[in-house]
Amino acid sequence: MTAATIQLVARGQRVKEVAAELNSSSTTVQTYLRRIYQKLQVHSQAEAVAKFLR
Repeated sequence: MTAATIQLVARGQRVKEVAAELNSSSTTVQTYLRRIYQKLQVHSQAEAVAKFLR
């Protein structure tokens, strides 16, 4: 789920749009993003997407 989440965010979708796409709540998507930030050791969505795209 986290890989799909970051892929959708990288395409420019907002949290609500990602949640709808994944049939999850916005809170769940925010939790996924927070965990992704921790794993990638970043502090923002832009940094996470930049690292993901490398």
